[in-house]
Order: sequence, then C-alpha cells, then structure tokens
Amino acid sequence: MLAYCIAEQQSQIRIPRRGVEGAQVQGIDVGMLRCFVSDFGGRMPEGRLPEMVKDFSQVLQRIFEQAAIIPFRFPTVVESEEVLRQFLESRSVDYSSALHRLRNKVQMDVRVTFEPSGVPENSVQSGKSYLEHRRARYQEAQSILKEFRRASDSLAEKWVERDTPSGIRGFALVDRSSLPVFLEKIGRVPTPAGISARITGPWPPSEFVETGHE
Repeated sequence: MLAYCIAEQQSQIRIPRRGVEGAQVQGIDVGMLRCFVSDFGGRMPEGRLPEMVKDFSQVLQRIFEQAAIIPFRFPTVVESEEVLRQFLESRSVDYSSALHRLRNKVQMDVRVTFEPSGVPENSVQSGKSYLEHRRARYQEAQSILKEFRRASDSLAEKWVERDTPSGIRGFALVDRSSLPVFLEKIGRVPTPAGISARITGPWPPSEFVETGHE
C-alpha cells in the first residue's frame, strides 16, 4: 500500500481518481485524520520511476490545492491498512496539531546559487585562492537570501535555511492569502552577476511539519 499524504478529515476534499501507475486513490480515516493511499496488492510495480514520481506529485498537488497536507516521501509503502491505522493512531495528536497549525499555509522555496569558480586548482596557491573565492561567493549568496527575508517582511511567518553544495536554500512559510504580495515583494530583489536565484512554489509546508514525520 503506497501512502501519499495525510490531511484533516474533510468531506469536501475531492479525491483524485487515479494515482501512481493508474491505481485508484482512496482515503483511510483514523480519528480526525485522513490518509490517502493506493493499494498495489502488497507489491509496488518496478520501473518507470520518473513517471511514478510525477504521478505521485500530481496527487499531492491536487489534494494540497484543497487542504493542508503532510506528504510522505516517495515511495512510502506499508504492509497493510491495519499497519497504517496503527501508525496514524500512534501519531494522531502530533499530526492533528501540525495540520491545524499549517492550515491555509504554503511553502515557498528560494534557491540562491553561485556559479562555479574559474580559479584553477593545479597548485597550492591556486587551491587556496579557489577556497577563498568560494567562501566569498557563499557569503554573498547568504547576503542575497537575507535580502529576500528582509523584502518579505512580516509576510513570511517563518524561514528555514539549508546549505547546498553551490549556495543556500531558503524555505518560507506563507499564508495563502498573502502569497501574491509576498511574490511581488521578493520579485524585486536584485541579484548580482554570478549569483542566481530561483523561486518555486507554492508547495506543501514540509519543512515546517515538526512531528518527526518521514
């Protein structure tokens, strides 16, 4: 059984008819929670990974358009409905609290990256120069992300940052109603030559769940 996500139990959520590999998507209710799954008869199909990930993401997005969700990573497979119910019951308080807190919230991703250095690494001196140049570029990427945070002002309820091999990545928790103004404000932030910034979303606020969910 493949698990997609968890949401608050709401009768108005329209369940997508088909999910990964065309399998039917169904909701399993436990208390005030609803978990969306597809039953593959105990065995997930092999191959076609890119298509399966795409189908999985589409199911998440369609449900997320209607309600707050806590998504599972692909592929999260459980042995049976009974095992799934036991898992949800053991974490029902945490999940219910997180879904209530994240109701009407979305996650925006801001990825700030710097271009690779052109300094050769064929000597001790050039290697040192390379590291110094890379450190300076990383600090510049950090300063750009700070500008995004400053520009968003109080529109972002919270930010989380993660270092990446080529820069830094920021995740902003934004109310759905504030999203147009948020995008307008951070869209005005300039980026210097050699630095690129990519803004994507809205996504489910996975970085802000805080339940130990995997």
